[in-house]
Amino acid sequence: MSEIETIQAYYAASLGKDGRISRTQRQILAAALELFAEKGYEEVGTREIAERAGVAEGTLFHNFVNKNGILDAIMQPIVKNILPTMLNTLDQAVLDKDSHTLESFIVALVTDRVDFVAHNRASLAVILSQFFNNEQDRAAVLGMVSPVILTQANQAMDRLKAAGELVDWPNGMILQLVFSTLGGYLVKNVLYPNLNRLNRQQTTQYLSDFLVNGLNPRRIPLQGD
Repeated sequence: MSEIETIQAYYAASLGKDGRISRTQRQILAAALELFAEKGYEEVGTREIAERAGVAEGTLFHNFVNKNGILDAIMQPIVKNILPTMLNTLDQAVLDKDSHTLESFIVALVTDRVDFVAHNRASLAVILSQFFNNEQDRAAVLGMVSPVILTQANQAMDRLKAAGELVDWPNGMILQLVFSTLGGYLVKNVLYPNLNRLNRQQTTQYLSDFLVNGLNPRRIPLQGD
């Protein structure tokens, strides 16, 4: 990945473009996301948010009622627009490379995801907490892959199969295995960062090796009964 903007940068930019949100509300929301990312939602109080935003605590309550109202106002645009846009942009960059081998395709995909997590770990921790606790946000996160990206991914997989580079399994199963592997890495790395003893290069190598060897048509398949 060349350069990547963070979720916080995308969010700040989106606030500036939303004419329905006042300047004071933008200050409160941006300050709250920064603090939630730095300390965790439970550890941040409304007074601290107000101080970071440069407003009175009463002004915060007037605009958002309580801290949960602030979190909800932050999460809606992130899970519905910002995160899907960022992830689909990463997917598009991988698909545009027109990889001719399974290895180059997987390495490009894994590299982008590992870099994305490294740049956004704190913000992703806030999002994941909502993913597990809020059914509506969970449904939005699970539907983030756009139909266009999905179509292009299917075309890329079909090309790799035709070239003898990819195992001849249903594309849906292949995507499930790829997404579950990368999703498992994301959850573990974001929620339990202290358990990670690998650097970014090692992580990319191991994840890529696992996926390439598992999806390689020249692997030795298990023998059924």
